[in-house]
Amino acid sequence: MFYSLAADFVILIHFLWIAFVILGFPIFLYLNWPRWRIFHLVSLIAMIIMQLTHTICPLTHLEVYLKSKGTSSHVYPGKFTIETIEKLIYVENLTLAKITYATIIFLIIVLMSFWLRPLRIKKRNNI
Repeated sequence: MFYSLAADFVILIHFLWIAFVILGFPIFLYLNWPRWRIFHLVSLIAMIIMQLTHTICPLTHLEVYLKSKGTSSHVYPGKFTIETIEKLIYVENLTLAKITYATIIFLIIVLMSFWLRPLRIKKRNNI
């Protein structure tokens, strides 16, 4: 039971991470928070490196591990939310190449945003 709940929690964290990478761009661009924009950019670059090197996401490894530890004998059909989130994370008809191309295009858009809307850096008063 513990492993099943832990796996569900990791799936939720995985979904929130993906939402951060996708939705963080317009939010942080609008707010123009330098640290968050840079963190978002670094996160996106890390994802592309993982895709290009065919590295499996550590969260995916953890999900698989936790699911393998928990027996599927206690699985019940009422896990609609988790099953829906898994379908959003692991889309059936998308290949790694398609995901990588889309992510690289997204990275280019994010990089262009730094040129179109430069970071707002506050000057410190050294008195």
